[in-house]
Amino acid sequence: MSRDGRVIWSMSYSGGVRAEITGRDTFLAIYKFLRQALLAGSVEEPYRGPHLFEQDGMVYRNEVEGSLDRFHGIETIAQEDGALLYELRYGGGLLR
Repeated sequence: MSRDGRVIWSMSYSGGVRAEITGRDTFLAIYKFLRQALLAGSVEEPYRGPHLFEQDGMVYRNEVEGSLDRFHGIETIAQEDGALLYELRYGGGLLR
């Protein structure tokens, strides 16, 4: 985010699909599901996706702490049986 040509807000993240998942179809299905979860996020809490999103046998969870000026969180995608497929950690806030 920028104001008057200066960057005032930033966010960084790392992680993704678990390393042991190598099948192309599974990989693509996870990211397709992730896109749907991110579209379900809210303007009030624009930190990735909603707290919970379920569809097509997958469950997205987003746990965030803080407010827009300083926050951090973790998002996960698991199968309905609990098998973890994806994990991402993120943080950000206003630049001072």
